[in-house]
Amino acid sequence: MGLPPPYEQMPPNPVPPPSYFGNDPPPPEDPPRTRTIVVTQIREPPLGPPKLGPGPTGASCPTCNKSIVTRVDYVPNNRTHIVSAALCVLAGCCCGCFLPYCMKSCRTANHYCPACKAFIGSYQPS
Repeated sequence: MGLPPPYEQMPPNPVPPPSYFGNDPPPPEDPPRTRTIVVTQIREPPLGPPKLGPGPTGASCPTCNKSIVTRVDYVPNNRTHIVSAALCVLAGCCCGCFLPYCMKSCRTANHYCPACKAFIGSYQPS
């Protein structure tokens, strides 16, 4: 085993490519243009009413734009009256007709903002 073959000497650097402009210098560049961009932030409306449940629910008030837990008022609806009348007829006494008015599941839950007292929405039991 002997020594490896000697390397060939390369020229130091290749010749630069010819100029694109020939012998003329490149044209002067225009000064850079300054653009002022004004960004205004537009508040998008909420995607829809918040999902409300039968009890107090966390939501964002569309009137005062605060993050709140709603205040709930329960009010009788047509279902409350129909169930009450059915109990009165089927049970034969008037004692059972007051039961739907005491049950939250038979009444509509109206949600209000505790800060500005605005109506947020209602929840109808199914």
